[in-house]
Amino acid sequence: VKEDGTVSGMEFRLRPKRSDEIGLSVNWLEIFGRDKSYQLKEVRRLFRLQLSPNGRFAEMNVGEIRQKVEEEMDSLRIVHNPLRAEGGYEADPSHAEITGLPSGESDHAMFIGYLIAECVVNLYPAVVLAE
Repeated sequence: VKEDGTVSGMEFRLRPKRSDEIGLSVNWLEIFGRDKSYQLKEVRRLFRLQLSPNGRFAEMNVGEIRQKVEEEMDSLRIVHNPLRAEGGYEADPSHAEITGLPSGESDHAMFIGYLIAECVVNLYPAVVLAE
């Protein structure tokens, strides 16, 4: 999130130093029902990376992402990809991926990342100190 409160498209591209990365990890909130606070609580609880107190989760609409990005490329896919329980982590039924993105270092990847960032409808703290 930039100082003006807008979301940077840099975060919505494949990481250039991770040649094995094939998609962006996202979560399907509605799999946890309709209550937004419960959805977020479950995503935070099941998240497999270290969350930063100043980090944010971005909420987006899948249909809007598809509509906006398909004008520029037709390879984008948003695929439900639940994670199995492993390595001490619980199963995560909400996990999904945005695939078909261009290389993380290209100008096209930057442009697509900014199109995706324009689809952010809400931001939520990654870490909540008291629930």
